[in-house]
Amino acid sequence: MTRTRAPGLDICLHTSRARLGYDRARVLPDKHAGLDLHQQRHSAASHLGDAEIPLQLIMGKTRHKNPRTAMRYVKPGAEAIAKVTEHLAPPRRRH
Repeated sequence: MTRTRAPGLDICLHTSRARLGYDRARVLPDKHAGLDLHQQRHSAASHLGDAEIPLQLIMGKTRHKNPRTAMRYVKPGAEAIAKVTEHLAPPRRRH
């Protein structure tokens, strides 16, 4: 059986099915689960920041062009700051 596709559809390379457009993708989570697509995007980027993913990669994933905008997702905790401090001042060796 040969599948034909309507012109202009965005087809998933893995499933060969039409992908949802942004407008439809935005409505479905809100309608069925009470979730806002922008909140989900923010949450995903925050998890990347918590995982110490570099800002450049978070910007690539979220498509932010301005680092200041993407910085809201990168909030280093005490453990991350302690790691940086170790690099700047390694522990003294005992003789």
